[in-house]
Amino acid sequence: MSDLIRSFIAVKIPADAADRIRAAQQQLRATGPDVKWVDPDNLHITLKFLGDVERPRLDSLWQSTAEGLNGATAFTMRFHGVGAFPDPDRPRVVWVGIAGGAEELRELAAGVEGACERHGFEREKRPFRAHVTLGRVRRPAPNPALAAAMADHAQTDLGEAYVDRVLLMRSELTRTGAVHSMLQQVLLHQGDS
Repeated sequence: MSDLIRSFIAVKIPADAADRIRAAQQQLRATGPDVKWVDPDNLHITLKFLGDVERPRLDSLWQSTAEGLNGATAFTMRFHGVGAFPDPDRPRVVWVGIAGGAEELRELAAGVEGACERHGFEREKRPFRAHVTLGRVRRPAPNPALAAAMADHAQTDLGEAYVDRVLLMRSELTRTGAVHSMLQQVLLHQGDS
């Protein structure tokens, strides 16, 4: 039996592009202890969570994914606003939204989804919504302080990042949180600028 690799396909937020996101996360963190905040070094946009996958299946899937992304072009995404799923009054997931580049991310996610489906992965039931997860609420309940902090950042411009690759990532769960490492990458075509 092959070892299982807990994995996902994502766009990583480069460290130099995440400063404003980190600052907003720090302000939100001050609202209370009921949120498990994502380590700023792990900030990313998940295109597809794969779960625990055997290495041969993962290699085959990644080859198909890379072929499916062959025509994709690099682009700039803009981070804008802080919100929550399902809503700020009863948050489960606190996120940063994507204003510019959301359509390009949707197209990448659709390409990844198609490759995954061809390899037997179940299609996502919910439509793709581009976002950067900042934290997950441990016990979802109304949190007026967190809701107010999110409202303060609802229209905040949080910078931008250039997306020039899609990554296959490993996620190892530890006592202190998830540790993410890159397994493979696909470089996107550079535009004619």
